[in-house]
Amino acid sequence: MIANGIRWHSAAFMGQVQMPRPRKQFDPYESMAAYFGSRIRALRDSYETRVGETLDLGGLSAKAGYARSMLTAIERGEVLPDRHAGVQAIDDALEAKGELVAVWPLVQRLGRIPITDLVLSTAAGEGYRRSTTQAAHQEEEDVERRLLLKLTSLGLLSQAVVDEPARQMLERVLNRSTNVAETYTTQDWEMACADHMYALQTQPPAVVRAGITSDVIALQQALAAPAVRAPTDLQRVASQMAIIQANVLTRLGEYDAARRWWLTARHAAEASGDLNMRVWAMGYEAVFALYTPRSPHSAVALARKARALAGKSQNAGMLHAVSAEAQGLAVLGREKEALEVLHYLHDLCERVSPSEVFTWGPDSVWFVTSWVHSFVGSDRTADEACDKALAAERNSPRYQNRVNVQLHRSIRASRIGDYERGLREATEMLDGLPAQYHSLMILNTAHRVIDAVPIEKRAQLKGFGDYQVAIKPPAFGVA
Repeated sequence: MIANGIRWHSAAFMGQVQMPRPRKQFDPYESMAAYFGSRIRALRDSYETRVGETLDLGGLSAKAGYARSMLTAIERGEVLPDRHAGVQAIDDALEAKGELVAVWPLVQRLGRIPITDLVLSTAAGEGYRRSTTQAAHQEEEDVERRLLLKLTSLGLLSQAVVDEPARQMLERVLNRSTNVAETYTTQDWEMACADHMYALQTQPPAVVRAGITSDVIALQQALAAPAVRAPTDLQRVASQMAIIQANVLTRLGEYDAARRWWLTARHAAEASGDLNMRVWAMGYEAVFALYTPRSPHSAVALARKARALAGKSQNAGMLHAVSAEAQGLAVLGREKEALEVLHYLHDLCERVSPSEVFTWGPDSVWFVTSWVHSFVGSDRTADEACDKALAAERNSPRYQNRVNVQLHRSIRASRIGDYERGLREATEMLDGLPAQYHSLMILNTAHRVIDAVPIEKRAQLKGFGDYQVAIKPPAFGVA
C-alpha cells in the first residue's frame, strides 16, 4: 500500500509490524534514463487506481519478464532495458498505453546524459559528450538536440517529457547571471510570444502546446549563452513564455503543472526587475485562477497582492489584477465590492493605454463587465456589456472570448431562474464548437451555468442530460 508517497510494508515479523520504509528519492530530471525510470515507478504506483488491481515489483517482474533487481535498477535510472521488445513488455505490463514505447527512442539515444547539459548551451570544448575534436563534439550535440526538437514537434514529448523538465531547467537558468545569445534579439522573442498568444486565442490548446515547447527549449539556450547583452530583457521574455505555457496548461486542465509555470513566470519577472511585468504575471495568474478548481477567495487575494505590489503606479500590467478582483468578488456574490472595483477598472482603462503585450485590448473591459454583471448587478448592463464585447469579436478568429461571453448570458439566465433557456442556449453554443476547441476555460465557464441551478431542480430539467454530455471534457490531442 502507498500513502503520502511512502511505501508501507504490512508483513509482520516476530510478532511486530515493520515500520514504514521511505522510498529513496531520485531526481527524475537528472537524465532521460532517470525520467524513464521515474515514469515506470509512477505507473506502477498508480496501477491500482487506473486498473483496479495492485501491482508490486514482484508482479511487474512476473508480467514483464525482468528480474526484480533489474527493474529496481531501471526505476532508479541506473540501467536501461536491453531492447525495444523489453520496453514494450514493461509498457504492456503497466498498461501504459504506449507512453513508454513512445519516448523510448529518445531515452535509448540519450540514456544517462544530464538533461541540463543537453538542453542548455555550454562553453566550447565542454559538454555531455567528450569528443576528440570540437567539430565532432558539436556534430554529436546537434544530433541530440535535433532529435529532441523533432520529437517535441511531433507532440510525443510535449506532455510526458518536456514540459516539466523544461520548466525546472528554466528555473535553474534564471538563478544564474544570464545573457542573451548574439543570434537572438529581444524583438525576435517578443514576436514569438505574440505569435503564441495569438495562436492560443485562435487554435485548439493542444496544437499550441506542441509548438511552444520548442521555443521554451531555445529560450533556455539563449539564457545560458555567454554573450553579454541585456539579460533583463530576456528574463522579461522568459516570464512571458512561462505565462503562455501556464495559459496553455490551464486550458488543457493540467492545473498542477500550470501553477508551477505561474510560479516560474513570477520568478522570471522578478529577475527582470520590471515592475509592470511582475504585476502582470501575478494579476494574470489571478484571472486564470477563476477558471480552475482554486477558490475564488484565492483569486481575489492574489489580485489584491498584485495591486499592492503596483503601489501608486498605474500601468497596463495592473489591468488584469483589477479585473480578476472584480470577477472573483462577483462569483462570491459580494455585489457592492465587485461593482466598486469594476467602476475603478473602467476609470483605469481611461488612463492606461491598451497593450497587446499584456493581452489587454480595447474590448477587454467589456468582457469583464459582462462577467461581473452575469453574477451580480443589473440584467440591462449585463446585456449591454455582452453586446459590446461580442461586437468587438464578431469578425475575429479569436473564439475563446466570444464563446465565453455568450456563456455569460446563459449564466445570467440561470441565475434569474430561467434554467431551461440557460441550459438550452449553452448546449447549442457548445455543440456548435468542435471538440478540440473545448478548452477547460470554456468548460469551466459552462459549469457555472449549471452551478446556478439548485441541485434539487437539475434532474427535472429536460435539457439537463444533454448538458452533462456537452460539458464533458474532451480527450485532447494533436490531430
